[in-house]
Amino acid sequence: MEFIKFLWQISWKQIVIASSAGLVSGCSNALMISIINREVHQGRIDNALLFFGMLAIFIVITSVLAQYLLVLLSQNAIYELRLQLSKNILASPLEHLEKLQENRLIAMLTDDINTLTRSVSAIPNIFIDFATVVGSFTYLAWVSTPIFSIAIISTVLAIWFVQTKLNKAQKLFFEAREEEDTLLKYFQGIINGIKELKLNRSKRSEFLEKNLKGSAAKLRQKHTSAAGSFIITNGFGQTIQFACLGFILFVLPSLIQLPLPTLASYVLISTFIALPMQNLLNRIPELVRGNVALRKIERMNMSLVDLAEPEQIPTATSAHCQLRLQGISYRYHPDTPPFSHPEALGADFPSHPPRHPHERPQGDPAAAGTRPPHPPQGQHPHPPHPHDRRFPPPHPPNGKHPHPPHPHEPPHDRHLSPNDNLDAGFLLGPIDLTVTSGELIFIVGSNGSGKSTLAKLITGLYTPRSGQILLNDTPITEANIEWYRQHFATTFADAYLFDRYLGIDDPQLDREVQKYLKEFQLDRKVSVSDGVLSTTSLSQGQRKRLALLTAFLEDRPIYLFDEWASDQDPAFREIFYQQMLIQLKERGKLVIVITHDDRYFHLADRILKLNYGRVE
Repeated sequence: MEFIKFLWQISWKQIVIASSAGLVSGCSNALMISIINREVHQGRIDNALLFFGMLAIFIVITSVLAQYLLVLLSQNAIYELRLQLSKNILASPLEHLEKLQENRLIAMLTDDINTLTRSVSAIPNIFIDFATVVGSFTYLAWVSTPIFSIAIISTVLAIWFVQTKLNKAQKLFFEAREEEDTLLKYFQGIINGIKELKLNRSKRSEFLEKNLKGSAAKLRQKHTSAAGSFIITNGFGQTIQFACLGFILFVLPSLIQLPLPTLASYVLISTFIALPMQNLLNRIPELVRGNVALRKIERMNMSLVDLAEPEQIPTATSAHCQLRLQGISYRYHPDTPPFSHPEALGADFPSHPPRHPHERPQGDPAAAGTRPPHPPQGQHPHPPHPHDRRFPPPHPPNGKHPHPPHPHEPPHDRHLSPNDNLDAGFLLGPIDLTVTSGELIFIVGSNGSGKSTLAKLITGLYTPRSGQILLNDTPITEANIEWYRQHFATTFADAYLFDRYLGIDDPQLDREVQKYLKEFQLDRKVSVSDGVLSTTSLSQGQRKRLALLTAFLEDRPIYLFDEWASDQDPAFREIFYQQMLIQLKERGKLVIVITHDDRYFHLADRILKLNYGRVE
């Protein structure tokens, strides 16, 4: 079994000690049978009660010791596994985790770990039962070699039958475990889509009948078939036991000479080991489930370990930052298998290859946008919205791209439009951009244009497929990606709220939080004590304010806000753009904002507009 190997790797010394104690306990049980047998057939024996009492105490002590050591070992193994899985998830690339899907990760961290815990918890009793059976068979060999031989043959036959059924049952359990991932996804659909399902009866009925019910039925069928195999196995094991007992008691005496005390000893031994053998059979399904769970965990864990980012020693961040993107590009396809990290963040391209003679660098004001002039009195304070009919279409009528191809771009990836080469995936870039502390940069574009993907590239959460990122002229590689990420304070659109402030070592933390809560108009809903928030159950807009509060407390050199204001009321949206962003800029922070709020475009120093992954 794989999880026996797993325990052995955790602590082979404890395994050896616990196994030895279990075997001693089992052999002591066999010795107990010998004492009882002699007392029954030979009458009173000198000091029999003393021997019986001492042996009983010894059996209890060794049994308790073996079980305690195995419980300690098994729980330590589960503890180590939980920690290691969590560390591996934290060390894995975000792209890989997104492809693994949330429901599979949750199932691994909950169902698989719990199943493995139950299986490992059964090991102490399995050792004791196994040792008892081995000791009893050893005593039986001393009592009668013919009876022992027949008992061993019947046991081997039963083991062979169990093994044949075991392979089929394990396959069914593994298929059931795969189906559990799908069922968990549908359960998430119920929880996250409850409003939509309640408001649409036909949608709710189809979801239940075709999706959830179908998956649950498959899971039921797999588990029923696997359990049926074990029931048949259990029945066959009992049949073998009865057949062996009947043959030895009623047939064997007519074939060979067997003294009556020998037959009585066999009956006593078989009665004594009947319960341990039945326990072993009953625990097989739990062991198989544990084996399947560990295989699932190891497959996922191996996938995580293969792509784990190397540990890095923390170093101080830079207060003044110049961030350069040199020809970075990224291709996304939901079915693309996880990739191995190259040594640098992006392929090995020249730092600045020659450009087309008529193409201006996208990092300069002409390419990345300049600060829009403040509009004259009475005019709209922003350029036309991308969806405005007066705005030029993203592609000219002849279908040709208005700019020459970028030198970083492969010949077959000239341009990706919504209806062009969808099987190849979404291509972002190539993008050149240089930004510096004290600048306010807006990234704009229609939905699906690549803004959030660019944000993940900028923050180091995604790895560029080509080009490179430089911070203060330092190329960002795997060796310093952790240092690079520590320069960013972010609020992504799907930001998660922790119920306490982590990683902020400030004795005045509660006072600072309370000040921001009042400024963000949250002081009537949320309070803080020792860095712990009273609640995070708030509206979406209020949750985003709490996320913004955390970003302010982190006080990083670079701030990135991904459509933060989309859930805010007009008054607080005005405060965010007109006051908070300007204050961050005046403090020398580099501020990057992904936004659709065109009425505030005039506040930006530069605007980077994306259209289907390309800079306009």
